[in-house]
Amino acid sequence: MTADLLIKGGTVVSGRGCARRDVFVSGGKISDVRTPAAGSSARRVIDARGLLVLPGIIDAHSHFRLKLGPGKYTSDDFTSGSAAAVCGGVTTFLDYTGQGPGESPADGLKARIAEASGRCYADFSFHCMLTGWSRMRSPEAAMAAAVRAGATTFKMFTAYGARGLMAADQDLREAFAAARRLGALICVHAENGPAIDFLADILAPAAGIMALPLSRPPFTETQAVGRTAQLAAEAGAPVYFVHLSAAGSAALVGAARAAGAKVLGETCPQYLALDESLFKKRRGHLYSCCPPIRAKEDNRELWKALAKGRLQVIATDNCTFTGAQKDGWKGDVRRLPMGLPGSQTLLAAAYTYGVKAGKLTLPGLVRALCENPARIMGLSSKGFIKAGFDGDFALLDPSCAVKADWRRFQHKTDYSPWQGRELYGFPRYTVLRGEVIAQAGELTAPRKRGGRFLRRALPEII
Repeated sequence: MTADLLIKGGTVVSGRGCARRDVFVSGGKISDVRTPAAGSSARRVIDARGLLVLPGIIDAHSHFRLKLGPGKYTSDDFTSGSAAAVCGGVTTFLDYTGQGPGESPADGLKARIAEASGRCYADFSFHCMLTGWSRMRSPEAAMAAAVRAGATTFKMFTAYGARGLMAADQDLREAFAAARRLGALICVHAENGPAIDFLADILAPAAGIMALPLSRPPFTETQAVGRTAQLAAEAGAPVYFVHLSAAGSAALVGAARAAGAKVLGETCPQYLALDESLFKKRRGHLYSCCPPIRAKEDNRELWKALAKGRLQVIATDNCTFTGAQKDGWKGDVRRLPMGLPGSQTLLAAAYTYGVKAGKLTLPGLVRALCENPARIMGLSSKGFIKAGFDGDFALLDPSCAVKADWRRFQHKTDYSPWQGRELYGFPRYTVLRGEVIAQAGELTAPRKRGGRFLRRALPEII
């Protein structure tokens, strides 16, 4: 039988190594991976000689059409956000449900699936927000309903008490125990919310944008990571820390893992390659995110943690605002929208500042962007270039550099934190289930939004 697609002669990268291979896709699935041979053919052939062939990138942490208040949302919706994602090599993203504290995660999941369906270029799934634990009539049953609906990961916070998001230690203990019984995974935004609120009230608005790093110093993250990891260990449950920014947090995760605890950690390109000197630039508030970007020493230690397997995942925490939305802060950090656009630059930033800089190997990059998120998040058909897996790929020319420019990106915003930087690793082709959906930074069929909701298996704790 003739294959639908042949990716011919490229260097296929896995978490174990690199090898020249021909990759065949039929019916949206990888049907064969073999040593290049003359005479191989398919209905469509991509000459991948000189290109790196990666599995489709998985962004395990993104926010599109995040509701900020009545009628107010972040600037990227599911269409623009997923367009940016696929043009950057991302074929699967995980967003979050948005139900209120104490409300049903399964209902929140159903609502978000309806929001995203028919609007996405990439495949997608959702983590379920798990806030207002003590207000739920039967929280473990509510979790079980979400798991049956295909959402096997949940998010809790140790901050944002004023918004009703912060979980008490007892809530975390109970949630971890429930997750252990269900085989689910709790993902935690770990910051010391009360300490941050106290410092922000003192520093704002007199300190301007510097109130952000001063009110969220590294200890506010590291202390919350240590405390939460201990709570999870006491419950015998795994825990996944999102968007870790501080060297001390990575060290704690590594130490906990070495001691046998089931602790996993994620970081983001902004914490690996940007530093707090950017706050001193004109309109430095555009670089605001939570946790904040930190010192160059934190950059270095986070790369080391990834290289040594102490951290497992690189994701974006994409949360897009326009310059006008950011400018509405009026000098008071407590009113400043927190988040950065990053979906289109995830692969390129990680490749440029990791692989090109000698801080991460190509197999290490694939583990952090593809294989580990697939296994941890229960995406059983994604993340690997093997027969039977979805035919998702990001093909890049390792010698090709592009100067980052928000005008060329798909995000609905008017700035990029990477503006003017020379980045390698933007894909020449992005392939989803055997179909080329983006080429050289442009959508191939803008009217066709073929992204599907993915029901996920139980997480694999690596």
